Amino acid sequence: MKLREQIEAWHDLALKALELEIQDFKEVKPNLVAFIGLGGSGIVGDFVKALCYDVLDLPVYIVKEARLPKWVKEGSLVFAISYSGDTIETLIAVEDAVRRGSVVYVITSNGELLDYAENRKLPRVKLDEGYAPRAALPLMLYSCLNILKALGLVNLDVERSLEVLKDVKDNKAVAEKLAQGLLHNSIPAIIADARFEALAWRFKSDLNENAKISAKCEIVPESMHNDIMGYEGNRKPTLAVVLNANDQHLYTKILEEFVEEHLRELKVLVEELRLKGRDMLAKLMYGSQISSLASIALAEKQGISPEATVSIAKYKERLRKLASVWIRLS
Repeated sequence: MKLREQIEAWHDLALKALELEIQDFKEVKPNLVAFIGLGGSGIVGDFVKALCYDVLDLPVYIVKEARLPKWVKEGSLVFAISYSGDTIETLIAVEDAVRRGSVVYVITSNGELLDYAENRKLPRVKLDEGYAPRAALPLMLYSCLNILKALGLVNLDVERSLEVLKDVKDNKAVAEKLAQGLLHNSIPAIIADARFEALAWRFKSDLNENAKISAKCEIVPESMHNDIMGYEGNRKPTLAVVLNANDQHLYTKILEEFVEEHLRELKVLVEELRLKGRDMLAKLMYGSQISSLASIALAEKQGISPEATVSIAKYKERLRKLASVWIRLS
């Protein structure tokens, strides 16, 4: 199945995730929640952190490297997410979390991480294989939300969020329009408000991996105290993609009534993506599907493969050699 087809199947993938078994389930009353993961797997933690901001009475931390912070210890709930199961940084951090006595939930499809979890009977969800990690977002995210619900920590209306993934034809049309705007411009700026920072990073990563172009993120209101000044000079993005939450929040008003107007005054092309959905989860999923499809369309317009990730594969090969030496010496 090609990458585009995997993205278009997100509605079904999300439904499938909600049916996956949580093996060796373990109750926990944590003092914090931490997510370990990188790349297409790591964005899951970013999304859950955003979703928990107003509903979970615990701090949520994101770990995107091999080192674990000192405050991850016994009593911590740790999610280790790696679609492939062979992410070196995640494997190193997971072993450390287990040594410290944290309760570790594993979400993966295969690899060393699955073997490690099965051998130690760690609570886990085994995902279906055969997808690119960035295309497996619904499998990982909805599995994670299912675990949080089972633990009595978060109970979101996940079924309602699936509505925005049903109209694939309309979503493809929106994505195609965005791709056309991205085609003849320099490094784009992806602008979102703080609530949707994770979506901005997902959009940027999709452009990096699928379309093979660089991009930058600007997050309101912080970007209004620094990034905004960069547009006054001669070396600035010529295109801004504004992720509009399509609600009445103050941040949305700032985007609509200042950011977009100001950038247009400075001769910057502004493309607005109005996020569909009745809640944050729906808007995150809608925006992610659009960014995925738009970046794939952009790759196709440039005549390049959206599937290939040569540089990432080269890094992982080198890291495996370097990490084996580092582990022996540490």
